[in-house]
Amino acid sequence: MKVSAEKASKNTLEEFEKRRTPWKSIWLSYLIQTLTGIQFSIFFTSMWPYFTTLDEDADLHFFGWITAAYSLGQIIASWVFGFWNQKTMSTTQPACCGLAFMALGNILYAILPQLPIHHKWLMLFARLLVGFGSGNLTVLRTYCAMASVQKDRAKAMSLAVGSFVLGLSIGPAIQSIFTPIGKEGFVALSLLFNMYTVPAMLMVFVSLLSIVLLVFLFEENYAGVISDTDKADPFIVVPKYDRMAAITCIYLWFMLQSIATNVEVTMTPFAIALYNWNNETAVLYNGILQCIGCSIDIMNYLLISYTRIGRLDKRKMMLFSLSCFIFYHVFTLPWPFFDGPLDYIELGGNTSTEDTSISGGCFRRYQWCAYTTRVPLPIYIFCFVFIFGFAFPYLAGPLGTVFSEILGPRKQGMMQGIFEFGGCVARCVAPIILTALFEKSGYLWPTVIHLGMSFFGLALLIVFYRRIVPLKLKPKVGVPTPYKSGTFYHL
Repeated sequence: MKVSAEKASKNTLEEFEKRRTPWKSIWLSYLIQTLTGIQFSIFFTSMWPYFTTLDEDADLHFFGWITAAYSLGQIIASWVFGFWNQKTMSTTQPACCGLAFMALGNILYAILPQLPIHHKWLMLFARLLVGFGSGNLTVLRTYCAMASVQKDRAKAMSLAVGSFVLGLSIGPAIQSIFTPIGKEGFVALSLLFNMYTVPAMLMVFVSLLSIVLLVFLFEENYAGVISDTDKADPFIVVPKYDRMAAITCIYLWFMLQSIATNVEVTMTPFAIALYNWNNETAVLYNGILQCIGCSIDIMNYLLISYTRIGRLDKRKMMLFSLSCFIFYHVFTLPWPFFDGPLDYIELGGNTSTEDTSISGGCFRRYQWCAYTTRVPLPIYIFCFVFIFGFAFPYLAGPLGTVFSEILGPRKQGMMQGIFEFGGCVARCVAPIILTALFEKSGYLWPTVIHLGMSFFGLALLIVFYRRIVPLKLKPKVGVPTPYKSGTFYHL
């Protein structure tokens, strides 16, 4: 019996639509992303105090470079691992490679007190290694996009981002657990175990555990991708994606990561300067706030994944999120009717040294302390915990889903790498600029800049609203549709 090419192509498409999402491997990828999130956030609140204990001449500007080193490594890794995944369709190999780099970076970070010189440069190199290793997120999220079928894509991508955020919420809580050890700690096996080094040692174990799980339990199944064999059929065509829609998504991810980086970098110096918290108090309280805020994040990610909320228009979710970001930055501006100016760090005894491990406050070298007002603590807590608790998930979750749907059922390794690259650039550039601005002008200009970025993101979303839609494999009848070999018509 002879079967026509058109009928065979129809059967191929029907088989593609009947595929099932390999949830076992996807859930394992969620676990690895959660562990990666823990590694990333566990140092949010403690890195600045750790830096000041290692280097008496520590300044916020170089700390910005240390923070940026992580993202610089991630920028390189996003391209390398994305290309690796695109060419080999392997998730396990690049992900394990990244985890190995993270383990090496954390080992160096943990042994810094035992090293005699160049602490700040070695800390920068340690964060560069960990950042390069974190490029495994690109590969793992790409797998979630390509392994999930169309009907499961929103759930799969929302949980992918949510799992990483779960790690972000657990990280500061873990750091808070080790706070009672103190900065002095104890020495064993010629290693210093204190509140800064023990979490890094724990992260080495987490990295090695993640490698074992990937090697022995992970199975690669790309159910959401039309294979090269199927594409050889001239009746099966994957249209080109809308580039402006993709660029809009990349910008929104850039904006999101820039805002998140601003919080991570300036959270501890901000709290010390405005609320007179010392190092340990800032680490503890910010860790608690971060944990509560991320718990709200997780709740919202679960709502997006498992309730009717997830079936709402993703673009409307993103509009809501951008409105939340705008409200946050409006509320946390140093308005003249707030209390002020800020208090300087108290000097103990006959010393002229400003030691934030003893007393919090504003450094005397910051001229802006004399005229900057203080955001009321209840407003800061409400904005940080609740507004951010809704702003991040209702942009990050839908954004990952929408970007994947815009690309369609094709290999996404390189494009997901470019998407992550946008976020990495923000995480690399923002710390350098923001810390310099913070030292020169306080938190005024970082807040104003991100307010402007949020308005621009809102404008982009409104302008290209009708184009930010899933790729249609079957366009309207008679409409010319471009693909890589030319133009085709659906008749």
